[in-house]
Amino acid sequence: MLQDTITSKGVGNIDLFNLKQGTLTASDLEAIRDDNNGALALAVDVNEASDGTEKASTQGVTIESLSLTIESDGNTYTFTDFSTPTQSVVAKAGETNRSTYYTLIGRTGSSSLTPNSGWSGTSFDAVITIPVSMSLANASSAVLSITFLETNTSLGDPEAFYDFTNGPEDVALLSKSDADTLTAEAPGQSEAPLVITQGQIENTTDSWVYYPSSVEYYIAAYEDNYPAKSDYDFNDLVVGYRVGYGMQDDKVSSLIVYGYMIARGSGYTHDWYLHIGLPAGTSGSGTLNLFKPGSTVQESGYPKSFSQTGSFDQRLLQGTKSLMQIPGKEFVNTESDTSLAQGHKFSVAFDFDTPVALSDIALPPYDPYLYVNNTGYEIHLPEHSSRMGTSVNNSETAGGFKNAQGYPFAVIIPDDWEPPLERVDLGEAYTTFLGYVGSDGDEQTSWYTAPSQSKIKGIGKSFWKWD
Repeated sequence: MLQDTITSKGVGNIDLFNLKQGTLTASDLEAIRDDNNGALALAVDVNEASDGTEKASTQGVTIESLSLTIESDGNTYTFTDFSTPTQSVVAKAGETNRSTYYTLIGRTGSSSLTPNSGWSGTSFDAVITIPVSMSLANASSAVLSITFLETNTSLGDPEAFYDFTNGPEDVALLSKSDADTLTAEAPGQSEAPLVITQGQIENTTDSWVYYPSSVEYYIAAYEDNYPAKSDYDFNDLVVGYRVGYGMQDDKVSSLIVYGYMIARGSGYTHDWYLHIGLPAGTSGSGTLNLFKPGSTVQESGYPKSFSQTGSFDQRLLQGTKSLMQIPGKEFVNTESDTSLAQGHKFSVAFDFDTPVALSDIALPPYDPYLYVNNTGYEIHLPEHSSRMGTSVNNSETAGGFKNAQGYPFAVIIPDDWEPPLERVDLGEAYTTFLGYVGSDGDEQTSWYTAPSQSKIKGIGKSFWKWD
C-alpha cells in the first residue's frame, strides 16, 4: 500500500517508492513489473459518496488521464498507456457529447485480497495496468500522476455515477496473482450503469451494456389525470424497465428491453410506450414479447414482429386495465387490504440494419410515456415533447407535462421504490419529495429512500420481478 493517495479533488501524484509500511527498492519494483509480464499493476480503493445510484454496493469514478514517469540512469521516461477492466461512455463537465473512458468501480468494504502487513487491512476494488517497456532495476524515481474526469452530472447517469465526490482513494502495487484475483472479483460492477468490460470490447459477439445496470431497473410511475393534479398518488401505472445494447466493434448493433407491470391504481386504461432517440435514417427490425404473469406462455397475438426507421418508439403494453386485473377489484397492488398480484413481463429484441455509435443514442432513462385511452392525453417526463399527432395534447413541447407549481405527472425512480397506497399523495408517503420538486430536482435527490411505511404498498422487486 502506498503512502500517497488520489485526493478528494480527483488528482494524485503518487510516489511508487513511498510505501505506507516498509520499504521498496528498484529491484522490488522490477520484480513486480516482471511478475506482471512487463507491466505495473495497481489497485485503487474506490471511496465515493453514497448518493443517488452510487451506494455502498457500487461506486465509480472516471479516469481522464494517467502518466507514469520513471527516472533511471540519469534519463527520464514517461508512459501514458494504461487500461482498467471497465470502460463507460460519459460526457465531460460542460459538454453533452460523450466519449469512452476507462473507469474504476468498487464497493464499500470489498475485501477481495487477504490483508497482511503491507495492506494494513485496507480494502481495494479496481485494477490499473500500465505497460512498462524497460527494466526498472536501476530506477531512482517512479511517480504516477492520475486525474479523474469531472463529468457532466446534470445529465444524470452514467455521468452522475462516474463523477468523483469524496476521496481520498488509496493505491497499492499488486502482484499478478492479486491483480487477477481483484479483476475476477469485479466488486460493484453488476450494479453499475453502462459498464463495458474488456472481455466485451474484445468479443464482438454477445457483448452487452445495460441501463441502469445488468441487475437493476428504472421504475416509471404516472399520475394519469393530466393536466389535473388529482390525488397525486403516482400509482396509476407503475412499470419497471431495463435497456441493453449489444456491442459490435464499439458500436451498438442491437437493442433489448426487459420490463414488468408492477401496479395499476386507476380506473382508466392506458398504452405504455418506450421512445429512445436515434439518428435520422436509423433502421432495423425486432420482436415484441408479452408473457402472462409468472409464466413462459405469451398472450394471444404475441410475439409480434415490427420494423421501423428513425427513433425507436414502440407500444410495449396495450390496454393496461385488461392486462392487470384482480377479479372484483378496481385496482391492483395499490390498496392495503388487497393481496399482491404479479403483472405481465415484456421484452423486445431489436437489430439495427447498420450499427450506431453509442454516443448518438439518446440519454437514459429515455422517454417512457403513457397514452391515456379515456382522456386522449399522452403523458411524458417534463423534459420531453408529445409524439402522437392524434393525442389531445399533440402540440405539447419540452418543458411541459407539469402543472403550474412544477409538479410532474411522470417520474423515474430506482427499483427499490414502492408506490403509495391508493389516494395517498406522493409527498405524504415520501415527505422529502416536496423538497425535491421545490428545488427543481437539485435537492433531496434520495427522496425515494425514506417512505412512511404505513403509507406505501409493500411490493418489492423480489415479487414483481418474477422470473
